Amino acid sequence: MIFKKVGWKLFIFLVLYWMVAIFFIVFLLSLGIAFIFYVKDSSGFYFDFIKESIYSLSKAVPGGSILGSGIWIKSWLQEKKDKKSFSK
Repeated sequence: MIFKKVGWKLFIFLVLYWMVAIFFIVFLLSLGIAFIFYVKDSSGFYFDFIKESIYSLSKAVPGGSILGSGIWIKSWLQEKKDKKSFSK
């Protein structure tokens, strides 16, 4: 997806993109850790999908919001800088 200018569509895209990315990273890490303990201990595979999904979501929402907003602000400032230097 290519955005022509830095606007609200890009902001929403970046925030949602990073929320989803962080959610999957945290969720898959939790699943991997549970799998490692299952292989090492052989006592049974214990992984609560609902609990881990809520935990991953609680980390993804603030992290994705801050990261997406920061990237958007940086690109917005870069666009303003480029317009200013282009007009000189």
